[in-house]
Amino acid sequence: MDQHIFPIMSEEFLGPLLEELLENPLMGVNITDGQGRVLFLNRTHKHITGHSPELYLGRTMEELAKDGLVSESATSLVLKTKQAVSINQVTSHRDHFYQVHAVPLKDQEGGIRYVINYLVNISDIVKLKNKIMAMDSWNKVPANHSDLIQMNLNRTGELIYQSKVMQDVVEAAAKVAEYEVSVLLTGPSGVGKEMIANLIHSHSSRSGAPFVKINCAAIPDHLLESELFGYEPGAFTGGNPRGKKGLIERSNTGTLLLDEIGDLPLGLQSKLLRVLQTHSLRHIGGHKDIQVNFRLISSTNANLRQMIQDKTFREDLYYRINVIEIAIPCLEERRDDIPLLANHFLKQANLKYGTEKSFDPDALHFLSACRYPGNVRELQNVIERAMIMSSGRVIAPEDMQKAFGIPQEETAPRSAYIVPELEEGLSLKELMGRYEKQLLLAYQEKYKSGVKMAEALQTDQSTISRKLSRYHIRSD
Repeated sequence: MDQHIFPIMSEEFLGPLLEELLENPLMGVNITDGQGRVLFLNRTHKHITGHSPELYLGRTMEELAKDGLVSESATSLVLKTKQAVSINQVTSHRDHFYQVHAVPLKDQEGGIRYVINYLVNISDIVKLKNKIMAMDSWNKVPANHSDLIQMNLNRTGELIYQSKVMQDVVEAAAKVAEYEVSVLLTGPSGVGKEMIANLIHSHSSRSGAPFVKINCAAIPDHLLESELFGYEPGAFTGGNPRGKKGLIERSNTGTLLLDEIGDLPLGLQSKLLRVLQTHSLRHIGGHKDIQVNFRLISSTNANLRQMIQDKTFREDLYYRINVIEIAIPCLEERRDDIPLLANHFLKQANLKYGTEKSFDPDALHFLSACRYPGNVRELQNVIERAMIMSSGRVIAPEDMQKAFGIPQEETAPRSAYIVPELEEGLSLKELMGRYEKQLLLAYQEKYKSGVKMAEALQTDQSTISRKLSRYHIRSD
């Protein structure tokens, strides 16, 4: 506190003044400890976020961000950077927009003891901006329902695409969102399965309720059960003495995303199946059933049908989670989107680092011809590397080569990128088909079998078989 102000004020008025400042009707206040755990919320916080205090108190802001209650945590940024930050946020209600200014309070050793978050409501400003944008685009009415979906998604920055194959995926997801069915999202790592899950939740009748996400592959088996189902006080040594709600229970009335569900152990598959059948669960160490009502979205990069044959995944659970399956294509199956995605990621990187860089057209051509085993996630990392490593304001093809780790003095290996010879009179789709066939022939020549090709290209064998058949390439 400012020493020039408060020494002249009697303690009689100091307490009421602080209370009035904290409970002011114009600004939300959220105070966390040095680990980001929420200690205090004022009444205005609920008005600005649309969330009740019970959803926040005692939990870390990082947990709340992972659960989808807020789009990003200013507190987490403060704890990482040790500095005050200001960001714009949107809650899970999707119509509560606000600006957050987060300030660290440090002890004498420089450690952060508390973080104070000040929230200012900007919902009316955002809505006015959207109305102006709608008026500006009045003469640019979308040609069809898909264009309307894409316009809305691009406005929030959730999905960037222009290819027909992704248009089909987005239309399917938007349609499925209207119905209370379990959805299975399949596709290789890095293709954006979580983005499609976000789309389904935000376009569903449960969009105002919690969206809880858990990566089944990221949590050790012995901890996964307690994370999913929760536990009673004293259920096991080292647990919270007050017990803990599981993620399934936290998703009640909302949506639960089980990412990489193929990594769920068989024992937990049985317990999950029981929850889906009875709409109830039991805490570890508990004796009473707790009713739950949630929508399940599952995602995997594994071949669950093969896992059923291998007796590592339950067939009855498979049919429970797979009422509707949406297969998300790898980046190499949607090359039309690469320039659009590249410019989007470069714009993000420019904002992040305060730069104003752009692409040489030849650099975009280079990107469009490269392989992406890591899919969209790999493209994003490559763009950020290229932006950092490039010396000028224009990112050249040689900058992209550096970002891919290709020595400039060497010719890039055939497996890194293959540019087909230019032919007049062919559409982009026909040219990309020839490129894909050329790539498959090169890999077949080296690996001989579809199994080894799939392993080298980091995809599943069914994808390779389907493509070999499409291009009439004989396979072993």
